[in-house]
Amino acid sequence: MSAPLSSPPLYITMHERDNVAIVANDGGLPAGTVFASGLKLIDKVPQGHKVALVDLPAGSPVLRYNVVIGRTTRDVPAGSWVHERLLEMPAARS
Repeated sequence: MSAPLSSPPLYITMHERDNVAIVANDGGLPAGTVFASGLKLIDKVPQGHKVALVDLPAGSPVLRYNVVIGRTTRDVPAGSWVHERLLEMPAARS
């Protein structure tokens, strides 16, 4: 059993249309953590890393700042750690 959190679990979204948020708690958060919004973490998510706010089917655009930062390579359930191995990155603009 893990120790209780010393502060409430927090995440940051930059735009109302974002479908990922950034975990803000020092040291990250363990799987099973429940946010005030009702979102429950499926994975341990390090501080400063992305968490899926909604279910993201394979091929879904991942939005941060309401900008597509990649597409999911597989289904990503809400509460999952969204990391680079789950994303196909967009091509660089020329």
